[in-house]
Amino acid sequence: MLDVSKLVLLREVALQGSLTAAARALKVSTSNISQRLQRLETEVGTPLLLAEGRGVRLTGAAYRLIAHTETVLEALELAEIDLDEARSTGLVGTIRLVAFHSFAVGLMASVSRHLREIAPDVTIKFTQLEPDDAIAELLARRADIAVSDEYPGYALKPRPGVLQSVIARESIRAYVPEQFASLEEAPWAMEPSTADAGRWALEVCRTAGFEPNINFVSPDPYLHRSLLEQGMAAAFLPASVTPVPTCKIRVIDELPDTMHRRIVTLIRRGSEHSPIVAACHDAIRAAVAESRAEATPPSHAGRGAAQPPLGG
Repeated sequence: MLDVSKLVLLREVALQGSLTAAARALKVSTSNISQRLQRLETEVGTPLLLAEGRGVRLTGAAYRLIAHTETVLEALELAEIDLDEARSTGLVGTIRLVAFHSFAVGLMASVSRHLREIAPDVTIKFTQLEPDDAIAELLARRADIAVSDEYPGYALKPRPGVLQSVIARESIRAYVPEQFASLEEAPWAMEPSTADAGRWALEVCRTAGFEPNINFVSPDPYLHRSLLEQGMAAAFLPASVTPVPTCKIRVIDELPDTMHRRIVTLIRRGSEHSPIVAACHDAIRAAVAESRAEATPPSHAGRGAAQPPLGG
């Protein structure tokens, strides 16, 4: 019988891309992982890792074994859910949630409160991570629910064994300090071009016929809002990060109609049967609905006034 813990180590190397990264993620030494995987190779009787430069690459046999490992882990997760239901008269346990920054700032406290009302004996453990890292934690089974966002033309790629649910569609608007004559002239605050949000924003600007002058790069939309409110930069902001009403900001309504993002939850296949996962999903949806009900559209004095031209 193969040792599941060794199979998990092999899977982690595939997820992380190297022995060193896997050791870092699991908080163990690289030599520990290497020795245990050598024993796994002996047990299966075929090479699983081959030296390549300073690292290793997985063999075809390793990937076949990892595919079976996914099936085994899914079955074990279902078994845990079944046992939890059999021995408990209520929801008791821990849910591990990972999500991106603006979700954390805007909704995490509300999610925790709603979950406490729905399932008071469930403990929530939350970690703020950027979308790619959040999904990696879910795949590594160190998180139960990941919350991410996706933009038009940059949908999250489907992953085997992962279920996605859209929980909200959030509008995005472009804002510019009124002292700038055009969007091309204005300095911009944007997310890094390595992020889907940054790539999407660049595409919107170029489709509109101008190349943005990007002076501020940060994944934090609250920084973008602060720069906008102080007249330092134009910015794309989602509805949940709307700037305070001010006559010094103009809303630009002339950009493409793809100005939105979708908020998505991701779980591992099999965990949709977990009552605790379902309770946390309900808490997330309640928090989103509550946030929308409380939101009031900004009343910017600049709206309705002459808009700055899209180009120079």
